[in-house]
Amino acid sequence: MNKLHWEVNWLIVRDGIYYGFGWIFHEEQNIRDLRLEVRFENNENQTIAASFGKPRDDVAASFAKFSTAKFAGFSLLGSCKQQLSKFSKLFLLVTFENGSVSEFPVPQDCIKFYGADDMAVGKISMRQLVAYVKRGIFLLGNLQITSLLGYVKRYFRSRPASFLEKGEDLRTRLDAIELRNIVMLIDHDFGGGANLYREQMVAEKIREGATVLIFSYYVATLSYVLMVRSNQRNNRFAIPGCNFLLELAGLIEVREIIYNTGVSFAHPEELPPLLVELKSKYHSRLTLMVHDFFMVCPSHYLLDDAGKYCGIPDISRCQTCLGNNQQDYSSLFQPRNIIEWRALWGSVIALADEIRTFSNDSLKLLQKAYPSFDPVRAVVKPHSVKHLNHEIIRPSYTASLRIGVVGQIGYHKGAKVVQELAAEIKARRLDIQIVVIGTIEALCEQTVVSQTGSYQHEKLPALIKSAGVNIMLFPSICPETFSYVVQELMELGLPVACFDLGAPAERLSKYTRGLVMKETAAPATLNDLVLFHQRVYLSS
Repeated sequence: MNKLHWEVNWLIVRDGIYYGFGWIFHEEQNIRDLRLEVRFENNENQTIAASFGKPRDDVAASFAKFSTAKFAGFSLLGSCKQQLSKFSKLFLLVTFENGSVSEFPVPQDCIKFYGADDMAVGKISMRQLVAYVKRGIFLLGNLQITSLLGYVKRYFRSRPASFLEKGEDLRTRLDAIELRNIVMLIDHDFGGGANLYREQMVAEKIREGATVLIFSYYVATLSYVLMVRSNQRNNRFAIPGCNFLLELAGLIEVREIIYNTGVSFAHPEELPPLLVELKSKYHSRLTLMVHDFFMVCPSHYLLDDAGKYCGIPDISRCQTCLGNNQQDYSSLFQPRNIIEWRALWGSVIALADEIRTFSNDSLKLLQKAYPSFDPVRAVVKPHSVKHLNHEIIRPSYTASLRIGVVGQIGYHKGAKVVQELAAEIKARRLDIQIVVIGTIEALCEQTVVSQTGSYQHEKLPALIKSAGVNIMLFPSICPETFSYVVQELMELGLPVACFDLGAPAERLSKYTRGLVMKETAAPATLNDLVLFHQRVYLSS
């Protein structure tokens, strides 16, 4: 199949966890599914789903005549029950739109295998840097200096500076002032709304004189990280894992424990017992933040094994679904038992001093999963949006529908919705355009859809104006717990439409220029948006 082009840029295997990225595209066909299959020596096979359709400007430049090359990027993160050995074989399994399946062996020189020895972090980071440099050379060669500088900055900002082997190694680094008021926070390091909230929270704690320890997981090297923030320092260390935090119990006093989110952590079943033991050892206040539904299901967007919002069905359906679910990072929870998962997180919820949600809808879903949960300890507190520019935007062009979509639009954010909506617009031969202010991880009809690329937050109002859009669509297919994007669009006074899911629907149903759509199918969505545009601009 010489019309298929692909490359695995980086694949690391460590303690049963697999992380990798690369690119793949076919000159003529679209890819429907992409997986990494691990074939073990006992003839057992396991697969890890890849997230594909990500923008890759370097690939697009190298294969300029093929439109599919622009969205050739893929990444994967998951686990297998068995340990990889030198006799194991890895393959990329590609399913095309026509239903045909092809497989390709992953070259051995692409695979970097490390055991559970945490001191290997330095070696992993250097190998990873080599993989990133190859891509950086392309950016430099094409004079994309800004992109290159951002690329390098992100790498070195995320990479741990050094390794702490024992709790005492941290204790000796902190002075008496820093030890007076310590807050421990557990969070992923993927960016987005949860990390924005964390940074605001950390800044507030530091202003109050606290030292904040952020326990996280650095996916790029499959290693645990401890960030130490105070008025005096901003350090990032690699650490052995959960036990490191328990060792600290006899060395320091932690006044408050905050769980922000544990999405992407290896072996996530270790987090609930960790939180229970930390609270017991430190006698600290424990606050749980509901930025997602990870405490409900390893598929933290509540997407089922068919990629659709599940609505939290009965436990028997959940059990069947989780065994087959490849959404997001579900495979990191190897037991694949929802009863066990709910029991683990139920014990944490029972001990928490506060469970903070950012919408009433999120609270209702949490109660549905845990009917015995006492809402007295729940606090509904929407995010602050003081950082937003509250100028009102009045679209200059309103004669025909111009749809704006804001953000990095992956699958759960509605990439397929936009793709199918564009196809429907073309099929009906309508004079309607879609502008993605950001990026979209899908190959869309190029006569209908354009995108600006990644943007700086403060430039969003100007980008919306210059795009000429007049109706904003929030196409997420899962129940968002808040959505800064929706709140910002409302603050800008723009007409906004979403599906009847989560916090966005809760807020837009009360917004005078909001539309909550009941159906997600492209024909119905297009009809709703056309009528919405007419109501807002043409019926006066």
